[in-house]
Amino acid sequence: MSAHAGSISAILSDHRLEGCEGALGAYIARQRWGGAQGRTIRTTTIVDAAVVSERDPVLIHTLTAVTFTDGRTTRYALPLGVRPVGDPLTERAPDFMIPWAQAPDPIALYDAVGDSTYIEWLLEAVRGQLVLQTSSGTLRFSCPDPAALDTGSISSVRHLRVEQSNTSVEVGDAIFLKHLRRVETGPSQELEMSDALEAAGFTHLAPMLGRAVWESGGEPPAPLVLVQRFLHNSTEGWALALTSLRDLYANAESVGQADPAERRAMVDDQDAAFLAESMRLGKVIAEMHRALAAGAPETDMAPAPMTEASLNTWANTMTRELDELLARDEPSLDPLIQVRKAVVARFDQLRGLSPGGLLTRIHGDLHLGQLLRIDTGWVILDFEGEPDRTPAERRELSTPLRDVAAILRSFDYAAAAAIVERTALDSAEADMLHGYGEAWADANRDAFWSAYLETIGSRPILPAPGPSLVLRRAFEVQKAVYEIGYELGHRPSWVPIPLRFLLRGTNQ
Repeated sequence: MSAHAGSISAILSDHRLEGCEGALGAYIARQRWGGAQGRTIRTTTIVDAAVVSERDPVLIHTLTAVTFTDGRTTRYALPLGVRPVGDPLTERAPDFMIPWAQAPDPIALYDAVGDSTYIEWLLEAVRGQLVLQTSSGTLRFSCPDPAALDTGSISSVRHLRVEQSNTSVEVGDAIFLKHLRRVETGPSQELEMSDALEAAGFTHLAPMLGRAVWESGGEPPAPLVLVQRFLHNSTEGWALALTSLRDLYANAESVGQADPAERRAMVDDQDAAFLAESMRLGKVIAEMHRALAAGAPETDMAPAPMTEASLNTWANTMTRELDELLARDEPSLDPLIQVRKAVVARFDQLRGLSPGGLLTRIHGDLHLGQLLRIDTGWVILDFEGEPDRTPAERRELSTPLRDVAAILRSFDYAAAAAIVERTALDSAEADMLHGYGEAWADANRDAFWSAYLETIGSRPILPAPGPSLVLRRAFEVQKAVYEIGYELGHRPSWVPIPLRFLLRGTNQ
């Protein structure tokens, strides 16, 4: 295959793609990684392009900018493919097709990340350390050890169906490829975090085999593709949790109603294996935070002391985010409006705390879906940070307790999601299962937290025990507020999951 740049208009004209931008915007708006749910697109414009393959199939790198009616613009890495109508790929990869009605000669337009031919080209470009000039920038591929990326014949390309802000692909039995989608200005949280942790000797990462970055003008390089070693015998943390919960709920249905002590005893008896995994995970996350707290002085990774100003800023931000949520015209928020005062009281507790511990770089979007369990332990997959926050916000120093709170919320989410698999959240069966799910979540939260604290030990990373607990709980509440906003835009039927947590917390 040849690859070359040209003007965007010429590339679109040569491949019969004039006027396709509206279809690209509509496709982006439907994707989890687009972050466009609940927002209206004003304009869609291709702002960078290069031809990767002229034929069989046509493959074109693009950066596509979407401007929303709220005035914000996001750029997306959206490689395009063109095949004849009726090509078998349209049947094999329907989720990647981009509907577009054009005449007189229709073509099949699609997101090329769904095409194994494009994935193979990416791997060859990384292995060969290609430098490709685009219409307004450069795609730069790098590979520290090309021999380690020698996959031989690629037996399969499998796209992972996970809730992420990127598209993840398993290639054969050797490679895990992550195609990032949002192209953002400023240094990359993903690259900075993974590089810093590797340098600090943190081993619970998938080894990095290569990457592709986009460069333009004076902007820092923006990662587009990360290539990592495939982790054999791996299971996603979310899947492990759901398996444990399915077994618990099956037993619970035969037992029926039980008091809290009986439910906790059933969890302890039935779920010893996952409780042990939660303890291992607490240790791993603490080790990650210890590595981040050792960031090099006078760099963006260097830690700083927590201050009273930090605590007041967090309290103000938490309250503002709550009030922005409650300002929505959503009847489902009425119960939260009734307990606003109690929720804000959780945030206001931060204002009187004695500051202590460090502000460090943090993961920023930890949950069970970002973790893999392999033969040797837990591995962390993703360091992009919370997708709906700005790049600058994701790179801000914060307390490691923000990551802890996110994991603890993930246990609660798993317990509720396993109920959704079985029955409606407002059913009598769900009412009975909620007690068992809360017992499961509480047991795993306790296991994680105790192992985390033991591993942190006496290092001056966290505040004193009392303030740490107050701070952790406030971040859990903030996370639940964020989750309600997310679910309103993505899965309205799941709003009761974080809402139940907040309402339960205000009654304790």
